[in-house]
Amino acid sequence: KHIDQKGESGQTFHGMMDWVDLAQPPIVIIENVSGAPWEIKVKMFEERGYAATFLRIDTKEYYIPQTRKRGYLFAIKAQTKNKVVDRPARWTAAVKSLKRPASAALDDFMLPNDDPRVLRGRARLTAESSAGEGEGRTRTVDWTKCETNHQQARSMEELGDKRPLTNWSDSGNTAMPSFGWNEWTNAQVHRIHDLMDINALRLAKLMIDCSHKTMVWNLSQNVHRDTMGV
Repeated sequence: KHIDQKGESGQTFHGMMDWVDLAQPPIVIIENVSGAPWEIKVKMFEERGYAATFLRIDTKEYYIPQTRKRGYLFAIKAQTKNKVVDRPARWTAAVKSLKRPASAALDDFMLPNDDPRVLRGRARLTAESSAGEGEGRTRTVDWTKCETNHQQARSMEELGDKRPLTNWSDSGNTAMPSFGWNEWTNAQVHRIHDLMDINALRLAKLMIDCSHKTMVWNLSQNVHRDTMGV
């Protein structure tokens, strides 16, 4: 919704601006989604006697191996405008000077496979999947709806009909590689099984072995969407 409509974001922002009018803080920093109406917000601060600017940043440009785009607004109260007119530009330069593309792999932020917390989490998720929570195997209708799309993707992309990663069978059993989480995989529906194998085959065409590369797959997406981020 627009900032002046009575949505939750608009109400929160206007409530914050009411506080700014009352408290007159010397510096204000706001964080919000990248697509927020930042130009309008900057203008509203300027109308209140602040020098302001905004900047859109992405976490993967600041050390963290994750794409998360956010916007930040910086505003400083102008006692005498000439004294602070360059502060927003200096703030922007300072933030940009902190840039460093993420070089640490995702694995560096993850616990070892044998960590007790990982083992407890895996046991809980396996139990939930087996019980039919989330996208459990009892929801076979999902595979019926998607099977044609999967067959079409395999045919058009010349992937063949093999199941090299999960080795799933029509009975529902899977046989992941020794390092894989077979209990969780076995509890999923065939749509997910087949999507994992299609992803493995797509990568194989690019001469990439998915079993030797850390990747994050969005298995909730349709086979025709980008489920691998490559």
